[in-house]
Amino acid sequence: MVEYYKWLSQLDDQTEVARLSLPGTHNSAACHTSLPSVRCQDCSVTEQLKNGVRFFDIRLGKLFFKQDKDEGYSADELQVIHGKFPVRVPLPLKFSSVLEEFYRFLDDNPNECCVVSLKQEGEDSWDNENEEFPNFLWDHYLGKNEGRWYLQDTLPRLQDVRGKVILFRRFGWNQDKHGRPLGINAAWWSYNTTNEDRGLFQVQDYCELASSEDIEKKATYVKDLIRTASQYNSTAENSPKLFVNYCSGSNFFNRSCWPEMIATKMKDCGIDSEIRKACGVVILDFAGKDDWSMVRRVVDSNF
Repeated sequence: MVEYYKWLSQLDDQTEVARLSLPGTHNSAACHTSLPSVRCQDCSVTEQLKNGVRFFDIRLGKLFFKQDKDEGYSADELQVIHGKFPVRVPLPLKFSSVLEEFYRFLDDNPNECCVVSLKQEGEDSWDNENEEFPNFLWDHYLGKNEGRWYLQDTLPRLQDVRGKVILFRRFGWNQDKHGRPLGINAAWWSYNTTNEDRGLFQVQDYCELASSEDIEKKATYVKDLIRTASQYNSTAENSPKLFVNYCSGSNFFNRSCWPEMIATKMKDCGIDSEIRKACGVVILDFAGKDDWSMVRRVVDSNF
């Protein structure tokens, strides 16, 4: 019987992370009181970890009211946001609080690991030319806990990452300038892509849904990448490739295309029936729905 809170510990050390089926969540920490179009999850990061989720999508922005026009950004914290909106109101959710959830879980379960995607969103006032955002992340978060992270730019085996957070980096970083990698480089892919091969990873992130009729189209793209991933990973001599498959989408102006509605309709489209061994990362909204049925379906496929 699979023990979902420690399911990776039941797999061989030589297993390539990219050849697993990994349940993930979109805007993973957006489970708090906020705008209904912003809230994407029904449970905390800790509850997601305990129930088997191993890929987490975190978007970060500056704390509001903490910027001085003359002195630049003056705070020593970032908050978790969704687009331009905070994921928790009235008090912001600080990134340090979310990191502590990962660290506590891995301390208690040292044979597990998780992939964390970090992306800058919100106001576009960072000095990108001088890498202000990545430098801030390194100085205030990653560098202080470097031993907790897998920061190589290669896809690891489980033996390399037990007890660690694998960085999936969705922001720029000049590796030559800094003399070191900073995680798996996923700095960009084409917006609203239906299927894009970026070499080390392949992604489906069709997210602009005009109406509820587009959800079935979205489901087709999800199923297609599940099949592609499983077929690719079934050939052992292929180089590892991480397949990143978003089941999420939205339309702020159409209630039928808010995250919870889409999560319900995506399941009605039969996504769960397509889950199979080595199908890559399947990224969900409201992952706790129906007693974590989709998450458990993805985890179970590994066994």
